[in-house]
Amino acid sequence: MKTTFKIMMVLILVFATKGQAQKEISVPLDPKTLEIDANEHRFEAYKGKTALYLKNGRAWLKDASFKNGTIEYDITFGNERNFAGVHFHIQDANNYEEYYLRPHQSGNPDAMQYSPVINGNAAWQLYHGEGYWSPFQFTFGEWMHVKLVIRENKMQVYINDMENPILHVTDLKLGEKSGGLGFGSFLGGTHYANLTYQNTDDVALVKSEENDHNKENRSGIISSYEVSEAFPSKKLGGITVLKDLNIPVERKMKAEASGILNLSKVSPVSEDTNTVLAKFNISSNSGDETKRLEFGYSDKVKVFVNGKLVYGGDNSFRSRDYRYLGSMGFFDSIHLNLRKGNNEITFAVTERMGGWGVMARLSD
Repeated sequence: MKTTFKIMMVLILVFATKGQAQKEISVPLDPKTLEIDANEHRFEAYKGKTALYLKNGRAWLKDASFKNGTIEYDITFGNERNFAGVHFHIQDANNYEEYYLRPHQSGNPDAMQYSPVINGNAAWQLYHGEGYWSPFQFTFGEWMHVKLVIRENKMQVYINDMENPILHVTDLKLGEKSGGLGFGSFLGGTHYANLTYQNTDDVALVKSEENDHNKENRSGIISSYEVSEAFPSKKLGGITVLKDLNIPVERKMKAEASGILNLSKVSPVSEDTNTVLAKFNISSNSGDETKRLEFGYSDKVKVFVNGKLVYGGDNSFRSRDYRYLGSMGFFDSIHLNLRKGNNEITFAVTERMGGWGVMARLSD
């Protein structure tokens, strides 16, 4: 009876404390706490704070687990080109959520970015605009305080003003996961200080009138595809008839609510694994029918209709001018001359950097 009573008391304590907030954890910025892989780093007193200087690399906590709650830190940098921020829900070296600031875009709509990193491939070309970007005027050479509030698959970000969030993310792409924490600073140099985090399921999010990207009108969006394994783009060569490629397309994948099919989930990107086929079908009852297909892709695409090449394009970063980002959206279109019965549409999508994906919708 005593043993049974003890077990019952332990269970009561477990359930009573489940979901309660942990104390805020203050992270010492020192070699014992951080695992650093960077071109340059140092621990130093900087502008009145004990700081980590990080340039072109990352510093991850050796022992941390975070799911829901808050992440806070101080940050300062110059106005050179840089991508400086925090990594969270780290699963491994190639899979994590990322939020970073772009000093060189101060005041512009893309002054900051939320993006997942999947199989080592960041996806800022796929995820852009409202819910992923926000303008902000940075104060260079001065400390700014950043706070991330994360609950389930949503995140809100504050900078300096802790009453009004400046970025509302409604769909964290890795989903509800626990994982590690760390910093990243790429190209330029950044100082970090006063890193704290708190695990709690009771964290509150501010109500926002910003658009929930999962509730937009999705009329005509292609929601599922069959995809191939990744293969080298050189196999496409001068292919104009799909059967000459002889690549099986068997894996089924669902697109996100927005229509985005993130192909980084298929494979890491390398010279031998940079292209994937993504196929869907359209049925026509009458035949001799024309439909307008709007689509987007990153970075290069060849479109085959019923096995024949009808379109080729390059949407890579800086492929059109030095400012061109290569952002993906429903920016391109073709008219499909459908035959009676089943019609097969296949995208051969090749990735370089910044996001590997495709999206499509029928305009009517």
